[in-house]
Amino acid sequence: MSTPATWWDWLDEPGLGILVQGLVPVASYRREGRPPEEIALIEKAREYGADAVFFEAGQSGRNSIAQAFVYGTGGTIDDRSFAELHRKLWSWGGVPLVYRKTRGLLQLFRCAHRPDFVEDGVLRCNPVKTLEIASAISADPWWDAEQLHSGALWQDARTCDLLLSAQKSAHKSLFDAVKGLSDDLDDQRVLPRALRRKLIILSLLIAYLEQRQVFAKGYFARFLPGAKRFFEVLADGNALVQLLRALGERFNGNVFTLSDSDAEQLRTNQQLVRFAGLIEGREDQNGQLTLWQLYSFKDLPVELISQIYQLFVKDADSSVYTPPFLVRFLIEETLSWKRLDRLHERGEIILDPACGSGVFLVEAYKRLVLHWRAKNEWKRPDANVLRGLFKRLHGVDFEQGAVELAAFSLCLALCDALEPEAIRRSIKLFPPLAETNLHHACFFEAKELGLIADPVGVVVGNPPFGSKLTTRGAERSYQSYIEHHGTLPDKQLGYLFLHEAMELVVAGGLLCMLQQYNFLYNQRSLAFRRQFFRTHHVHELLDMVSVRGLFQKGKADTKIVVVVAEKTPPSSEAHMLHVTFRRSGRTDAEQGFDLDYYDLHDVPHAQALENDRVWRANLMGGGRALSLATRLSQYRSLKEFVQTKKEWDFGEGFIEGQSGKRQAAPHITGKRYLPSTALTDDGPDLSKITTVDATEFKSFYTRRRFTPPLLMIREHMGLAHWLWTDGYITYSQQIVGLCVPRSDEAELVAIGSWLKASRKVQQAHLSLVSPRLFAQKATALQANDVYSILYPVEGHLDLSANEQLIVDDIVDYYGELVRLGENSAAMCESAGAALPAFADVYCAQLNEVYSSRPLEALDPYSWSGVVCQPFSFGAGVVDWQNADQLKGKLESLLRQQSSASLQMTRICRLYDGQFVFLLKPNRLRYWLRSIALRDADETLADLRAQGF
Repeated sequence: MSTPATWWDWLDEPGLGILVQGLVPVASYRREGRPPEEIALIEKAREYGADAVFFEAGQSGRNSIAQAFVYGTGGTIDDRSFAELHRKLWSWGGVPLVYRKTRGLLQLFRCAHRPDFVEDGVLRCNPVKTLEIASAISADPWWDAEQLHSGALWQDARTCDLLLSAQKSAHKSLFDAVKGLSDDLDDQRVLPRALRRKLIILSLLIAYLEQRQVFAKGYFARFLPGAKRFFEVLADGNALVQLLRALGERFNGNVFTLSDSDAEQLRTNQQLVRFAGLIEGREDQNGQLTLWQLYSFKDLPVELISQIYQLFVKDADSSVYTPPFLVRFLIEETLSWKRLDRLHERGEIILDPACGSGVFLVEAYKRLVLHWRAKNEWKRPDANVLRGLFKRLHGVDFEQGAVELAAFSLCLALCDALEPEAIRRSIKLFPPLAETNLHHACFFEAKELGLIADPVGVVVGNPPFGSKLTTRGAERSYQSYIEHHGTLPDKQLGYLFLHEAMELVVAGGLLCMLQQYNFLYNQRSLAFRRQFFRTHHVHELLDMVSVRGLFQKGKADTKIVVVVAEKTPPSSEAHMLHVTFRRSGRTDAEQGFDLDYYDLHDVPHAQALENDRVWRANLMGGGRALSLATRLSQYRSLKEFVQTKKEWDFGEGFIEGQSGKRQAAPHITGKRYLPSTALTDDGPDLSKITTVDATEFKSFYTRRRFTPPLLMIREHMGLAHWLWTDGYITYSQQIVGLCVPRSDEAELVAIGSWLKASRKVQQAHLSLVSPRLFAQKATALQANDVYSILYPVEGHLDLSANEQLIVDDIVDYYGELVRLGENSAAMCESAGAALPAFADVYCAQLNEVYSSRPLEALDPYSWSGVVCQPFSFGAGVVDWQNADQLKGKLESLLRQQSSASLQMTRICRLYDGQFVFLLKPNRLRYWLRSIALRDADETLADLRAQGF
């Protein structure tokens, strides 16, 4: 096979055997030996008329993540038709990019961004970028086949901003549109609240069925003479009731069922014409397409419809909608093909104990369908098979509306697996899921009553996070936990769900459940966490505290970890994988997750039980960071020193009272006030000093807390501090004050000097021990963090050279990497300038063992996005002739897809005689000096295993 000058040359003559890595032709595709996810994706591409699919590099030739659909010049799609195709692909959202080759041009279209196909209210063929094929040269990464194949395209933040946007995608904009519609109807009080919201849901379902051509010509005229569309029937109460009754009889499942009172309200209500007009959007102005015109409902993924659940729950604080891309990832992690085989063989079920709208159950159902097809020569299952697969699914939720919507979502998933003709022929298509598979109940009461009778092989879901026991069942479960295990921290419902759900799982079954960050990063949860670890074999802890905005953009930024555990006692030799996810452009756009090798941390079971510093140390690089944190913890803290001083006052400033018990404090009101932001690294900004206007305080202390001399320390990662001697000054709880008698002022000076001299190691130490930093707040500390500042008796911390470079990397790079991910300096800067220092550290570590023939660094070699750093034991020369031919293979070697929703970057160590080669991406993060220590440790282990 030959390689074309450009990848799009393949489109001219696809039968010539030209090879483009990652570009898979649709017409000649063969299913044998290919993964089911890829086969399903190729089927979608064929359905949409694509000539090829561009996949990212997979492990051992396996493709999973589709980057783009490709359309060639052989097609007959004109611009108008392609605009309609773009609308469908945008609604579907299964690939972020579409390429179209026309005469003399290569066009790029976005499918994970705003609707470019709409201009002045009209559908238009509107590519986001165009390349003249005659030039065939462009520095833009989206024309580069190698960057598409390797996934390196998404490492550039500017490219992600241009081509990806969760906020402007079809899925997010549809949610916003329906929310706006619901709010308008609420404001105008059109129909009773519960009824109008039910009609919105039913309108979505019927629009889906209508666009899939399920209804025969003239169907709506049966209920309203002359009606051709659903919205015409919607405006007539009698006709609408008749339509819903007919749909209920035809499809079953209680999805279309109305209560007698609702039916009577529809018959007599005079507002339905107004309601139908608002729903259909006929009153939209400025030429904008309406909700129903902009989206192709038959192409929307069924799990997206479930997102509407967020609009209808009563308790929006505890019921958090889980984004579909996270759900897909967790379902892929949990429901392996081997696990699904076991479920069928043993008659086990999949349970979501807080199912909400059913988003986890829908994704699990889709995987069950895919598994059935893979086991049955890729036949299309009929309605009986699809109904039978529902037996494997159960869900529980306390919200009646959630249960109804979960049933609705699962019925959509069943429709999605059938051809329109099969739906048209069907009778009683939907099984009655409510109260058979889906239970309207408190989960804890459902467990007590034995509502889940089948053996539970898998539990998966997102329980409510709250510190309030909202049902009697939860209260009884809480009391039972206390009696048998001790205190449950903060009465945390999430922990209670985790414990009780795991009790339902059969031996050898699996649980995958979201928990708040405090499961790992709160000392109060220590006893509960260790009890869970001692009882169950935890396979993985998927730590997403670094991923900002994962839930409900614009609301509280909930940080989570995911517990994946097997119902079997752990052995003493057991290990768990702690995975520290980072922010990336792809994750921000809800397209999937990116990991690299250094985000994977193997934690022995014994260490998880004995050393609670391991989790935060792993966020900061793992390995030697944990050793550093453990050693530093042996030194005296500032609080321990101050406690030896009886006349010293140490603590936060005042807290203004907004509610609850409050008290006047004349020694604060009207006095000079230094805000925390005025305390800078260069001293206090005196221009920001004001006076205290508040008159009532929740905490206020005495005059002593604000009387100089005092050392003020800001509760911030920068540890700004200042010795204040210039008269009485007040400050609030964002500052910790250390107040002493005049005779002890010299000791305050010494503490201030120590803080200045040791600032960097103090910052690294707090990064490794603070329960608040990074998990709760990006840069803010709490008082206990300031109290834990190291103040050794010896007057020094005796850092080794290796410990100092770990400190430097934590402060200079890792904190920002946790907060900003791919926008951090470690991921934006190239490796070039850092390579010599990396090589020095790496060689020094190995030469402590192999001193007789020292390891030497040779000149590095770079490809686009990849660096190879060679080393030689003794003098050596590397022949780089024909090295460019290795480029594609090396980029594939460095990329691994663990699932269709996860891209992982690896490193590669090659040993060839006297040579050692390190191949890694050309980003600073992979070539930091602390990474050199980890690489050296692992190289030594490799060499020992090989007998050296």
